[in-house]
Amino acid sequence: MKIVNIFANRLFALHYQNETYNEYDRLMDLWDDTTYIYDFLKENVADIPKGKNIKDIAEDIIEDAYAIEDTLLEITETSDKTLSQFFKPLYNQEYQLKVLSLQKGREDYLRIYAIRIDDDTFVITGGAIKLPLHHLMDDRPHTRFELQKLENVKAFLNENGIFDDDSFFEFLNEN
Repeated sequence: MKIVNIFANRLFALHYQNETYNEYDRLMDLWDDTTYIYDFLKENVADIPKGKNIKDIAEDIIEDAYAIEDTLLEITETSDKTLSQFFKPLYNQEYQLKVLSLQKGREDYLRIYAIRIDDDTFVITGGAIKLPLHHLMDDRPHTRFELQKLENVKAFLNENGIFDDDSFFEFLNEN
């Protein structure tokens, strides 16, 4: 696995071995692919609330992807905003900042998962479509897989002595 810069030496993403794209680019492509979205929604129709239809949710997912991209661009292009304004602790009941905290950035149906290196430095590990009737990451195989990726990357960072901006950028310069 390789860590690549996405925006302004503040937001990074993993580029997993045997993958064509880094996780950020892979997610943006996937969430703009109507065939993928429709197939996903058909497979997960049980998680769609009554009164909602696949077509409307598919359109919302594509809009959410653009909103995430716009938000991240805006944050990384200005000095008065930090990525911590977008990424929040993965677990809603987590109130204290931890070293290498697991984080999520979200729009209605989409989640980008990342590890917080420091106040304004994050590494994207993956992302998922999360439907309203799907509550916990362990509830579905695709989000369980993303949770495992988060844990694996956190372990990788720990094994390489990464715990803050200095150790992170030192690691990047050496690799």
